[in-house]
Amino acid sequence: MGDAVVGLDKAYWDQREVIEDRAEAVRVGANAPAPPAPPICPECGLNADRFPTYTDAWVLLEPLDPVEVLPSHFVPPGQRWMVDENGVAWNAGDAEPAPGMACRIAHRLACPGLEPLDLWRWLTAMREENARKAQRLFNPPRLPEPPGVGEATGA
Repeated sequence: MGDAVVGLDKAYWDQREVIEDRAEAVRVGANAPAPPAPPICPECGLNADRFPTYTDAWVLLEPLDPVEVLPSHFVPPGQRWMVDENGVAWNAGDAEPAPGMACRIAHRLACPGLEPLDLWRWLTAMREENARKAQRLFNPPRLPEPPGVGEATGA
């Protein structure tokens, strides 16, 4: 009887770990669509860099253009993303970054289609620039209407 309980306990804890991993992924913004879906933000339509995470989720990170990487001390705790040599992204959580360490941010932090989480001046500027990009991408300027057929052209 003891073996059955141990088996149930292991299954319970394995399932609980999966549930906690999914909750953590959503909390830190690792809820991007998996391939083969394109790495496009569902909120604003902009492209982002997509990476797998150690919790079997996917995260959209802000593209490396125009900013390469950010000094970690500029980024709020819990929002610092690192990408390891295998191309797997991980969130540094509340860990204090080492001096000179650089990181990336999840696109959702600078997404113009979402309500701001916690704005800092540089983050506000990035969010506004993304809003301008999305505006240009999806709402191009209108061309003037050509004169109607048969109308006089004020000669």
